[in-house]
Amino acid sequence: MKLIRAIVRPEKALELKDLLSGSGYHGISTTDCHGYGESKKIVKQVYRGKVYEQRADAVKRIEVELVVPDDKVDNVIRTIRNVAVTNHGADGRIYVFGMSDSVHIHSGGKHMGDYSEKELKDEF
Repeated sequence: MKLIRAIVRPEKALELKDLLSGSGYHGISTTDCHGYGESKKIVKQVYRGKVYEQRADAVKRIEVELVVPDDKVDNVIRTIRNVAVTNHGADGRIYVFGMSDSVHIHSGGKHMGDYSEKELKDEF
């Protein structure tokens, strides 16, 4: 099981979320963030139909996170790249983290690396 974190341009985030959801990937989280890269040039960004000029070292981005089985990582990375690339540089980054499990707060159900669910004992 892997956590995939993609930092993408805002104008690509909704399309990416819709495509991933439509491909059967659920539990997608998004967060507004800003990227601080090495570039000092001025870039134009389109966000919700408005054009903004910003220094490239403080550019608005959207962080998209989802957890996928190990055998789906390459497919998800390929999907993210296909949607998010603009060929203008500063398109973002994709990070992949190993995960051992996750726990549903409400039910206490624990998802193991094999995507099976086990109930946790209440230890409070």
